[in-house]
Amino acid sequence: MATFICRVQFLDDTDPFNSTNFPEPTRPPLYTFREDIPLINQIAGVHRLLKAPQKLDDCALQLSHNGSYLDLESTLAEQKDELEEFQEDGGRGKKHSIILRTHLSVRVHACIEKLYNSSGRELRRALFSLKQIFQDDKDLVHEFVVAEGLTCLIKVGAEADQNYQNYILRALGQIMLYVDGMNGLISHNETVQWLYSLVGSKFRLVVKTALKLLLVFVEYTESNAALLIKAVNAVDTKKGSKLWSNVMEILDEKDGVDTELLVFGMTLINKTLAGLPDQDSYYDMVDCLEEQNIETTAQRHLSRKGTDLDLVEQFNIYEMTLRHEDGDSESQLPPSGRKDRRRASVGVVNERRGLERRRSRRHSLQNSRGPASAPASPSSPASSFLPFTGQRVEDISEREEEEDDDEEEEEEEDDEENETDDENHPVTDSSSQGTHSAVPAVADTPSMCLNFKCMANIHPKASDPEGQRECLSVTSRTSPPVSVAPKKRTFSPWCVSPSHMTVFPVVLIRDLNPKPSHPLCFPPSSL
Repeated sequence: MATFICRVQFLDDTDPFNSTNFPEPTRPPLYTFREDIPLINQIAGVHRLLKAPQKLDDCALQLSHNGSYLDLESTLAEQKDELEEFQEDGGRGKKHSIILRTHLSVRVHACIEKLYNSSGRELRRALFSLKQIFQDDKDLVHEFVVAEGLTCLIKVGAEADQNYQNYILRALGQIMLYVDGMNGLISHNETVQWLYSLVGSKFRLVVKTALKLLLVFVEYTESNAALLIKAVNAVDTKKGSKLWSNVMEILDEKDGVDTELLVFGMTLINKTLAGLPDQDSYYDMVDCLEEQNIETTAQRHLSRKGTDLDLVEQFNIYEMTLRHEDGDSESQLPPSGRKDRRRASVGVVNERRGLERRRSRRHSLQNSRGPASAPASPSSPASSFLPFTGQRVEDISEREEEEDDDEEEEEEEDDEENETDDENHPVTDSSSQGTHSAVPAVADTPSMCLNFKCMANIHPKASDPEGQRECLSVTSRTSPPVSVAPKKRTFSPWCVSPSHMTVFPVVLIRDLNPKPSHPLCFPPSSL
């Protein structure tokens, strides 16, 4: 018959919120266990030896060296793995012991019942002690989650003030440190909804703690990002506001500047986006943020002097990730970002459907404006307006300049020819009077200006005697037929478009004593 001799103590935890961590008695007695008999048949002897305050049916046995509980339905021989380090010296001559205490489920129900039925100072004391209770006994977390303790915390927190909410958030933070606690939170989306609703609180400490817990939740596993979005949709839809409005109000500094909250809020957005596996869910969230002008908010913070570097980094991560998803090959990926773009949608079977990529709302708006109306960025060349002819303004203006240059060259050539003709055939006074005069009489118009191109036919006949050049008159003459085709443009002294002629003024003055050898013709340079 194998026996197991060890020290035994008890811990008075009948009231979970008013218990101590010091087992009694300080000088524990020895008790001999039978290894072949189930512990449930031996626990009554331990209870009588220690005179413990617990009810016998509510008692459990816990090992002091690792805090694990023994299975009362099994024998010690069947649980030898739990007792491997129990016989070793605990240091400073301290030996381990088996502690008699209240069963887990009994303590959990006592906690929940007190939270529901307490108020005022008693409720405050209970909430304040809750974190320490979970910290002292990790196995209590699992029982608390199973017994719907999270629902209890949410109901109490929804009706409590900011101080009570802070105590509940501290307790939730301790629960989330354990795997069982995090798994319970994952399966209880109402808790996540409550945490997100507290992000819109007016109290800074409540908002800060809620953001921290949501960051821990999202970073635990990528699948939690979808659960957070589900909670955000439920809360904001119920309020009738836009999705992620609580976080956007923080980024817009609705309640004043708080750099720490800004960093936590933008980090939560980036962590959530990083956990979304497909582009549909990614762009659904991004479009909600873009509709609330997150781009303008980012530019305002980045352009401000003294902006926190962590906040700048988070805004840059958002921008770089978005450009990468939109297919911008020039964008750089953030160090912690995913290198491959998200798949088209969850469970895509058709490969062609998977290649049809979605773009962000910002990308679509920029493309819809087009190059003509979209503002040109400093790094890109200015876009040219395309008129209805399909030619650019620069091309049309260049073509008009070339035509103007050609016209000026033609006019200069005509002027040179006219000057040569005037030198060979100077315009002088003529005494002959014609029936049809090309210009009015000098007596009626003492001085006048004519275009040199219009003076091409104003020269005396070769057969006119020299005596007839004393008086100025011009007779109409009929040009002999020529075989050369006429020029493209013909000029008339009275019908010439101002935009196509260059006027060289000539002053015709009556000379009372004309001299045949000195015709009155002044070049334009002298006027």
